[in-house]
Amino acid sequence: MGRNDISKGTCAAAGCDRGVYARGHCERHYRQVLRTGEVRPDRAPAECAVAGCGRKAVTRGWCHGHYLRWSRTGDVKADIPLRRPERDQCKHPGCERGAHSAGYCRSHYRRLRLYGDPDAGRPPRTRSEGGHMSHGYWRVRVPEQERHLTRGMAVELEHRLVMARRLGRPLERDEVVHHRDGDRLNNAPDNLELWTTAQPKGQRVSDKVFFALTVLRRYAPGVLRDSTEAATPWDYGLSS
Repeated sequence: MGRNDISKGTCAAAGCDRGVYARGHCERHYRQVLRTGEVRPDRAPAECAVAGCGRKAVTRGWCHGHYLRWSRTGDVKADIPLRRPERDQCKHPGCERGAHSAGYCRSHYRRLRLYGDPDAGRPPRTRSEGGHMSHGYWRVRVPEQERHLTRGMAVELEHRLVMARRLGRPLERDEVVHHRDGDRLNNAPDNLELWTTAQPKGQRVSDKVFFALTVLRRYAPGVLRDSTEAATPWDYGLSS
């Protein structure tokens, strides 16, 4: 089984429902086996050592707030409550994502920062199965019957897969998919635009005409008066 093929079954670790990454395990448990030689059971997060705090311990047995207080003053000052309440969940009503900044998840905080309103645009979709985040984008498993659209890849960025479905072909290397509203997780077809980064290397008229013919053949072949695939700038008397 290939290391990048996560489409066959679920992880062999007890209680794990992630897809197989390598040697019968998901990526997390596979890497754990490489480090420790075994799959170790998940441990419940420890609580902060400060009595009555109740927050998760992250460093030296303290929560983040008490650790910062100790690092700045040399004393956790257990008798003084922390001012800001800790949020493990986005404070936007109905959102179950983890808090990232200002009490909001990444999507709602980004909308707040860009538009001044966490409700701007469509509500972010909650995702829990079938994919994972990668640099702010969502990667999904590609069904075997659709892998001709991804050149055989079992996992692909969702926005590129959506565009490939729309075109009925795999994307070229110079083609990129742009999100109209700037939300990388909004992969609705009407929110996606096909862009291309290709451009002629030279500035000769013959180079530009050749580039224009290449673009028309790919995206608008019906526009060409001459449908011969072998047409070149030299056919139009524009050779340099």
